[in-house]
Amino acid sequence: MNLKILHRYVLKEMAGPFLIGLVVYSFLFLINLLFQLASLVIQQGLSAGASGKLFLLGLPGLLSYTLPVALLLGTIIAFSRLSGDSEIIALRAGGVSSTRLLASPLLFASVMTLLLLAINLWLIPASRSASDEIQSEASQGLNIVRLLRPGVFFDRIPGVLLYAGRADVKAGRYEHILVFQHGSPSQDLLTLADYGRAIRSADGQSLQFLLSDGETVQFDRKRPGTVQTSTFREQALTVETQGGLVRPPQKGIMEYSTAELLGTLNLPAQESDPALIRRQRYALLYEINRRLSASLIPLFFVLIGVPLGMVNTRGGRGAGFSLSLIVLLGYWILTSALGDLAQAGRLTPSLAAWLPDLLLMLAGLLLVSTRDRITAPAWMRPLALLFPARQEKAASGAAVPESPKIAAGRGLPILDRYLLARMLRTFLLISLSVLLLDWIIEIRGLSEFITGSQKLRLLGSYLLNQSPGVLVMLVPLAVLMTVLVTFGVLERTNEIMAMKASGISVYRVSLPAFALAAAACLFLWTMGEAVVPGTSRRAQSTRDHIKGLVARNLSSTMDVWLFAPDRHVLFHYNHYDARTRTFQGFSEYRFSPDHFRLDSRFFAKQARFPAPSSAPGALAFARGWRWRRGGSPVFKELSKGTRQLGLPQHYFVAPAFLEGQYFSSRELKALIRELKAKGYPSRQQVVDYYEKLPDALAPLVILLLGLPFAFATGRRGSLYGMAIALGLSIAYYVMMAIFNSVGAMDWLNPALAVWAPAILFGCAGGYLLLNLRT
Repeated sequence: MNLKILHRYVLKEMAGPFLIGLVVYSFLFLINLLFQLASLVIQQGLSAGASGKLFLLGLPGLLSYTLPVALLLGTIIAFSRLSGDSEIIALRAGGVSSTRLLASPLLFASVMTLLLLAINLWLIPASRSASDEIQSEASQGLNIVRLLRPGVFFDRIPGVLLYAGRADVKAGRYEHILVFQHGSPSQDLLTLADYGRAIRSADGQSLQFLLSDGETVQFDRKRPGTVQTSTFREQALTVETQGGLVRPPQKGIMEYSTAELLGTLNLPAQESDPALIRRQRYALLYEINRRLSASLIPLFFVLIGVPLGMVNTRGGRGAGFSLSLIVLLGYWILTSALGDLAQAGRLTPSLAAWLPDLLLMLAGLLLVSTRDRITAPAWMRPLALLFPARQEKAASGAAVPESPKIAAGRGLPILDRYLLARMLRTFLLISLSVLLLDWIIEIRGLSEFITGSQKLRLLGSYLLNQSPGVLVMLVPLAVLMTVLVTFGVLERTNEIMAMKASGISVYRVSLPAFALAAAACLFLWTMGEAVVPGTSRRAQSTRDHIKGLVARNLSSTMDVWLFAPDRHVLFHYNHYDARTRTFQGFSEYRFSPDHFRLDSRFFAKQARFPAPSSAPGALAFARGWRWRRGGSPVFKELSKGTRQLGLPQHYFVAPAFLEGQYFSSRELKALIRELKAKGYPSRQQVVDYYEKLPDALAPLVILLLGLPFAFATGRRGSLYGMAIALGLSIAYYVMMAIFNSVGAMDWLNPALAVWAPAILFGCAGGYLLLNLRT
């Protein structure tokens, strides 16, 4: 047998599933990034070039996880196909052992190893550093005028607060303008104007307001009795924006280039504590060894994937793939646990980095060595029972047992039961694989914070609470891939042709697929309304706890401004402690009901809400003062007392969460009302509210889009149709991200914006489906 032909044949079998798996796994984790970049481009004016660079710079870190997993998937699917069609038996009969079959997969894995070496040693550190630099530079050039919205506070410029009651954003003309500035370490400047225009400087470093009919009030924090006011007819107020709206995070050890890691090891120690020096050195050594060991994973995954792909020769593919996922999760958990020990100085860095690879290699070699001698290992039987094999062909001359009759019975017809059973197994495998990959990424990202059994329990709680949100995100694409894989296999085995020959149209064959999509839609709506909001909030709070942060639902709220236009009152506080219900630096600004001018200001160094049984809206304060224009007296110190605010306590507490996934539709509607009442931006929440139903219908829309290609692949094979359908699905999510941002900018009605992608792509998919040859 010509081995070159065999190697090319095996590589071709692996390439298709590998590429499909790589795109699917990577895209599912890039959906959130697409929405973030669309928001930066449309809402904040970031250039398309900068957003494209940010997208590309985010790929290396993700590929370091998805490349090995996609290779494992491609290996198992390829050898499952060869085994299921008895080609492995034919090769063995021709004298080709399972060991010789490893040559092609190992060659493929070697290429992936070289690619991962470049990614881990160079691309990931360089891309993270470049991404931070681009975000910092891009923030300097953001069009701030574009971000100013009427009735919404803008506080992204350090030390400055902007507010406008009404605005013509296109013309840049505003009414009832409020500008608060920290003029110096001891002074606060409050500028109020009836009208004004905003002009951005050419270099983007400053913002100039041309104000008309207003006044400036200056407060001295060291001498609160000294208040100066000045009026103006015309005034040019310049606000410096230099300094950046987004500050890059501090550089961590994983962002160091390999050369920097080696250079730091050779530098003299900066600390005097020997234990601290040892931990720092161990952390650097472990990171170097980890990057090298992680690059060799494809070789060991191939050693495991080839024998698992041939498990239960006549069809038990699910068992091998399920076991590979368990091995994959165990490998990353062990890697994270050993990494923690190494960085804590309790384990040799080289041993911690290389021990998981060594165990994986030994397991792979054991599977390869036994593959020619056993067909169904005993330890595989429990998993094989979940995915039963097809009936083996009887040996020549042996009696062939009669196939059991399938009773028609009541309920679902035989065809529907057959197709649904196949699709449900495939759907389960795809969903489980993506969920486990998400767990791996999360465990790796939180590994440096996991110390002790308590943190491990918190990690388990976090993963369980985070999983429903991940499932909701992956279900639409998982449904499409399930249907395409199922019908692709049926096309390859000529079962679709047999159905057509029996008078069954492709529309009738598609009914179970649409039933699965409809069930997925109902599942998404139920999860999004009843399960995901609560679990997502608990997951985020648990994640904050693991990282040593104060949980958001109990966090201290810093530097908050609240406006009640109907009451002509502006509130501000420096700090709020939810545990004690105590404010630090609480201010109340009251405006004239007839003119946009400041009438009085009340300030208290400390204030708190009394017991719930007290009068609602009453605030007990200590060490305060009151300034009143034209009053008698104008200024008065207040040692302590009670201030009647006329507003409930919850009004002053900023919401712990603002993103739509943390709320059901009813909760989101209440949040929108609360944000509007407090002067917070709420357009994104309005879009999230209208997007609840289109998101739930996404499985049906994506299925309509991709299903026609499952029946129109012809000689090019099912992978061709899957690739086209997957590309169209990516285009659908990109369109969703764009229209989401367009709706948030109010360039298009929010309801119309969120429904536009579903309507456009659903109609296109329906047209293609109706024009199929049935």
